[in-house]
Amino acid sequence: MKANRAYILKTNHVKSTEYAADVARSCDDIGLKYEYVNWYQGLPDEAWANTGVAKPPKISGSPAAQCCFSGHLAIWKKILDSGEAGIVLEHDGMMLHYPDIDILDDFIVLMGYKLRDPNQYDHKLAGPPVEIVDVKGAGHEGSHAYALTPHTADRLINEVLEQGASGAIDNRYFLKSRKSKIGLKIMSPTPAIGWIRDSTIQSRGHSADRNYEFIESFQKYFNKGQNPQQPNRKKVPDGHMNAMAGSSSLS
Repeated sequence: MKANRAYILKTNHVKSTEYAADVARSCDDIGLKYEYVNWYQGLPDEAWANTGVAKPPKISGSPAAQCCFSGHLAIWKKILDSGEAGIVLEHDGMMLHYPDIDILDDFIVLMGYKLRDPNQYDHKLAGPPVEIVDVKGAGHEGSHAYALTPHTADRLINEVLEQGASGAIDNRYFLKSRKSKIGLKIMSPTPAIGWIRDSTIQSRGHSADRNYEFIESFQKYFNKGQNPQQPNRKKVPDGHMNAMAGSSSLS
């Protein structure tokens, strides 16, 4: 089952709206259908009340973490209801290639790493994904771009309803500290990135930009981007996308 639609998670924050528009343009550039999921910021009670599923039995974390977690849960429900595989993009999850590849059941299928300078990865030379492989290091830094089948979305929803939503979604489902029974895999070569810019919620002004160990196909074309420079919305280096954007976990 292939994922032919993306769900872009955003808030009404000015920067989030700006970043999400860039994400949408990256989808347009590769012919990927998308829809915005305009979510709550700083209003966790309202967020949990509008996911489309019951409120988890245990909830903890900052209002920002809860709003982010509940936003992902709402998208999982959309994927389940659609009966089709879908792509989850936070407002930093920029598409590079159309992922014309079957999404596996029972895995969160990751789509890319986080970068401050997208030119460090030469996605043109790397090409689109041709396989889905194991992640390196038993985890992944960030929930900025991943794909799910309806079956996996259903499992994730049930897991949250049984175990609760404690802390940030990254910690529970993506980082090495993850507590989910649902495994992680990653597309290779990777068809997306999380582009780190100014944060919309972090007090330090930006989100973490570290990654665990790269898979071989990414490492091969990492730091080979043409004309390395700090990206901006006026000049896009590769001539393919109109813009790039982001920070991790609606950061």
